[in-house]
Amino acid sequence: MNRFLQTYNPNKAHIVLLIILAIIIPSGFYNVEGIIIPLLFFNWLLFIKGYKRLNRMPVGTALLFCFFMLYLIGFFITDNLDSQLKATTQHLSYILIPFSLIGVELPKKHLENIKRGFIWATLTFILIAFGYALFDYLNTGKSTIYINNSVQSKFRYYGLTRVFKDWHPTYVSLFCNLALVFTYNIYIKKRRYIIAGIITITLVITILLLNSFIGILGLWAIVSLYFILLIKVFWKRIVVVLVVIGLMLSFYHFNPFNFSKIERFKATKISIVDTKVKRNILNLRLAKWQVSYNLFKTAPFFGVTPGDYRGEMVELYKEEGFDYAADRKFSSHNQYLNILASFGLVGFVLFLTIIIYPLRFGGEMAMFLLVFSLFWLTEDLLLRQQGIVLFSFFYSILQLKVKTGDEV
Repeated sequence: MNRFLQTYNPNKAHIVLLIILAIIIPSGFYNVEGIIIPLLFFNWLLFIKGYKRLNRMPVGTALLFCFFMLYLIGFFITDNLDSQLKATTQHLSYILIPFSLIGVELPKKHLENIKRGFIWATLTFILIAFGYALFDYLNTGKSTIYINNSVQSKFRYYGLTRVFKDWHPTYVSLFCNLALVFTYNIYIKKRRYIIAGIITITLVITILLLNSFIGILGLWAIVSLYFILLIKVFWKRIVVVLVVIGLMLSFYHFNPFNFSKIERFKATKISIVDTKVKRNILNLRLAKWQVSYNLFKTAPFFGVTPGDYRGEMVELYKEEGFDYAADRKFSSHNQYLNILASFGLVGFVLFLTIIIYPLRFGGEMAMFLLVFSLFWLTEDLLLRQQGIVLFSFFYSILQLKVKTGDEV
């Protein structure tokens, strides 16, 4: 044991754990995060002795800590202690990951290795999914499969991501969008165009096949923004913006890839309903958003707490006559409304501060927050482990100070 402690380098171990976590996050084995995150924290606490550097706590870490405190305060308000405990433990990453990086300064090459790990893990598991779909097609001779109460292509949407349990298409689309952001800085800006091109083409095709409307919108936003930033003349930027808007409207009108969600959206009248005949990607969400806002109005200052949130949503669904949503216990499908309903205006202001403060760093951090902010419009990503860990991890990593030199 003594020999181990003498040779053990906690800083190198920390880097290895961070890279492993970056690889696991987008993978189909994301539950392993539950082992890596505690190891990372205890290495920081016991060997790096990071508690001695708490006076160097970044503002972003302090903000996440304050947000996590709202979960603890909720125990004094909630009527459902079991659900509150589940929500609180699920969001421990808000403190474990940021605290594990307090006082840590990583060399630039290791920060880039963390991002590379995420990029290549995303690509690897995408290729595994495509390989499984191809094997299944060759084995059965059928290109479709009955999944989630509908017939779907084995190469699209849930048919593509079914190879791993709970590997949700929208989350995979989110991974692809973030991998594109990191690819721009690690490969394109360094003029490694061939490898950047291969990565970009693979990710773009995957996003389109995943059939996530918000994922495609995120892709459009990333590509458009990077392209606009390359143009220095203001009026030319305006022209590009107008062209982008025109292309988006044309994409919606012609639907060149025949996305079923778009066709169903165009064929269905916009209304706040959840019945099978009348619902589309917008109508059902409008019902969820209306109920979420009504729930917020019942406790506008401090919210109903995460523990009571789901039960209260179901009751309001029933009152509004949204039986389909009530049976499936749907959440808000909008992170902003979820925060408003769960934590009230107090939590919502803190949440906005968490988003706005790091924009001062610009670059990748701004793009990271842009992607999440877009996805939050139609998804409550911070209700699932993958979304919580992904956000906590890169929110903290992208605010780290870069250490000069390569020594650890």
